[in-house]
Amino acid sequence: MLLLCGLLGPSSALAQRGRQAANPAPTANPAPTAAQREAARRAFVEGTEHYEQGRYREAMAAFERAHAATGSPELLYNLYTAAQRAGELEQASEALAGYLASSAVPADERPALEARLVRLREEIRAAEAARVAQEEADREAEQEEARRLAEAEARAREAEARAARGAPPVSPAATVAFVVGGGGLVGFAVFAGLALREDRRVGQLCGVHVGSYCTDSDVLPLRALSFSADVALGIGLAGAATGMVIYFVQRARRRSLAEGTQARLRLSPVLGGPRGAWGVTAGGSF
Repeated sequence: MLLLCGLLGPSSALAQRGRQAANPAPTANPAPTAAQREAARRAFVEGTEHYEQGRYREAMAAFERAHAATGSPELLYNLYTAAQRAGELEQASEALAGYLASSAVPADERPALEARLVRLREEIRAAEAARVAQEEADREAEQEEARRLAEAEARAREAEARAARGAPPVSPAATVAFVVGGGGLVGFAVFAGLALREDRRVGQLCGVHVGSYCTDSDVLPLRALSFSADVALGIGLAGAATGMVIYFVQRARRRSLAEGTQARLRLSPVLGGPRGAWGVTAGGSF
C-alpha cells in the first residue's frame, strides 16, 4: 500500500489506493518551492506507475527523487514498500526507520509499523548470517579441494620417484635409439669400405690415370655405395644423438625427482629455416 502525499496538492488526479497521513510532520526545512513540488509530483506519479506494474526498483528511484525534492516523510513509507518488494531489505529498513522517526505516522498505526521494522531487521540479520555461513562453506570447500589436489600431486610425484628409482640406468627408448644409431654407424663403416674398394676398382678401369673416360655404368655401383654410406651415417648420428638426449634427460629427471626439482625437455619443430632446413630442435632444463 502506498501513501498519497498531501504536499503534492489536492488537484493531483492520482487515482491510486492509499491513505493520507493524519498529521503531516512539521519541518524545520524551508517549504518546498512550486518547482520542487511539481518535480516531486511527477516523480511520485512515475513511482506509483512503476510500483503498480511491478517495477519496484524503478519505483524506488522515483520515490527517492520525490523525497529529495520535498523531504516529505510520507514518501519514505512509499520508498520502504517498494524496496521491500524489490528485495532491498537494508534500504527498506532505513526508509521505514526514517518514516517512524517523523511525526507523520498515525498513532494507531505506529505499533504495527514498529513491529514490522523489528521483523525486517531480523530478516536482514538472518540473511547476513546465511551469507556469512555460505561464504565460510565455500571457503572450506575451496581449501578442501586445494588439499586434495596437493595430496594427489604429492602421490603422483612419489609414484614417479619410485618408478625412477626402480628404472634401469638406460631406458628402453634410449636403448632402441642407441641400437639404431649403432646399426647406422656399422652400416656406414660397411658401405664406406665397399665404396673405397669400388673406387679403387673404377680407378683401375677408367679415369685420368688410364687415359679413358668413365661411363655412367662404370661409376653407378660407386655412387650407390657412397649414397648408402651417407644414409647409414645420418641414421647412425641421429640415433646416437637421440639416445644421448633421452639418456641424459631421464637421468636428470630421476635426479630431480629425488631432489624435489623438475627436469623439462622441450622439442620444437624447424620448418623451413633461413636456408630451407627442416628438423627438430631439442632443449631442456635440468
